[in-house]
Amino acid sequence: PTLFWWLKLNDFSMNSFACIGIVISGIVVFGLNSWLAMFFLWLIDFSIVTIAGGTSFYSYGWESQLLETGFLAIFLCDLPHFVHINGSRWKIRSVWKDDEKSNQTPSTLILWLFRWLCFRISLGAGLIKIRGSTCWSEKTCLWYHFETQPLPSPFSFMFHFLPKWVLSRAVDLDIFVQLYISWFVLVPGSIPGCSQSTASLLRLILRLGGFLQAGFMVNIILSGNFAFLNHLTIIPALACLDDNCWPHLIQKLAVSRELTKKEELKARAFSLPPRLLVDLCLVILIGSLSSPVIINLLQLGGSHQVMNRSFDSFRLVNTYGAFGSVGKARFEPIISVSVNGSDWIELELPCKPGKVERKPCFCAPYHYRLDWNIWFIGFPPHSTYLQQRERWMY
Repeated sequence: PTLFWWLKLNDFSMNSFACIGIVISGIVVFGLNSWLAMFFLWLIDFSIVTIAGGTSFYSYGWESQLLETGFLAIFLCDLPHFVHINGSRWKIRSVWKDDEKSNQTPSTLILWLFRWLCFRISLGAGLIKIRGSTCWSEKTCLWYHFETQPLPSPFSFMFHFLPKWVLSRAVDLDIFVQLYISWFVLVPGSIPGCSQSTASLLRLILRLGGFLQAGFMVNIILSGNFAFLNHLTIIPALACLDDNCWPHLIQKLAVSRELTKKEELKARAFSLPPRLLVDLCLVILIGSLSSPVIINLLQLGGSHQVMNRSFDSFRLVNTYGAFGSVGKARFEPIISVSVNGSDWIELELPCKPGKVERKPCFCAPYHYRLDWNIWFIGFPPHSTYLQQRERWMY
């Protein structure tokens, strides 16, 4: 399904969708607490990704990850937000961040779903590595990765020329964070009836898992340009971090004021039962859609793990992974054009390596799709990628 079933697909409609999305996103950044706004953002992105699904330009795993994250973000907002009962009167509720009800603690069940997403992203990436190229078990993948990755950043050469023993230990760290620390995000922050020391230990483990997952993404952001993948992956990791783990200044910026006990009880009296029902339905939905993802991760039934695959039409639950194999040599495709067939002009793209005198760029989280797609042609055998994934070139 896509909105383009009812709208004509052309440059104007695509640009209009993009502009509407930018405007709504900007309002959300400045404090709009609206499930309706988040739903429209998800619907716009879903429509674009669906209509472009047959092309390699939208075949990246982070397209599905953005849709899954965006869908869960709808339920971080108050539901519903249109009206609330004030005594015997119906009153339109404000949807801005200074509204007293927008300072409620987010639904615990929704935060668990974000942590489930964080776990699947990390574990899937780790499993695809140990099941993929032997360079991960030989601890040599990072000897080549920073040079052969799609769009190196200005810091990539610094990582590349680190001592090989450091890069080998970095492989150990990569596997450790993705395969083992990923389990920390599933640790409950507290257990009813447990002692204060046990609760503190559980919170510490959960926070550690969230900080390590987010910090690992920051490291990757510095070492290369992977569009918005790493920035996006930080978001579900934030579900592991409660307000008290942040410096007091950040807490003051994020929350205008705390609710009084009376206000909190009054708000919950109206919003908890229907909200809990919505959350439980969402948990059941995500749980049922997670079955093929779990089968894929565990390789049950003789199947082999696939990465960046959607198992439902709406891409609500997906499987993820990256760099199961790493090339040991970089073959840089150079695109040239000619008018007369004898004089050729080399095309310089915004961020793709080309002329050796031009330094690498920083472009993430922006995604130069053309630069990325041309990178795939460099994989031998080159003709295979030209005839299949990148057949758009001809």
